[in-house]
Amino acid sequence: MGTNRVIGNGPKMPWHLPDELAYFMNTTRDHWVLMGRLTYESYKSVMRNHKVIVVTSKTNYNAAYALVVNSIKDGIELARTKGENELFISGGGRVFKDSIHLADKIYLTRIDNDFEGDVFFPEFNENQWDLVTEEFHAKDQRHAFSFTFKIFTMK
Repeated sequence: MGTNRVIGNGPKMPWHLPDELAYFMNTTRDHWVLMGRLTYESYKSVMRNHKVIVVTSKTNYNAAYALVVNSIKDGIELARTKGENELFISGGGRVFKDSIHLADKIYLTRIDNDFEGDVFFPEFNENQWDLVTEEFHAKDQRHAFSFTFKIFTMK
């Protein structure tokens, strides 16, 4: 998220950070990833080699290689039945908002810039979480902004 909590502008992220995308792909590899329909439609080509659960209220939604559920609760239960021990919830904004209270771990990239956008990461009280790791990545020729990978666990 940007410093102003923006995570999206319409269906797209308002930044291009190759190392951040690689971090996400490597961290979530071999795990189930739950995402909303619009997020899935924006990133389905990138997620093709991942195990994906799409949550949508649309009936008969065809998500190609992903499994489809109609609620976050159903998605969490489906991942459990598949043996998942660390389900990743990857957006969009409404899915984050409706599920953050269920999380016991947050992987968060903070990007050192305010962005224009209409999708925001929900507020959460950082005092209720322990910062486990923090890794800074400086702005460089491939990255227009500096950013920090942070992992929080619930106290």
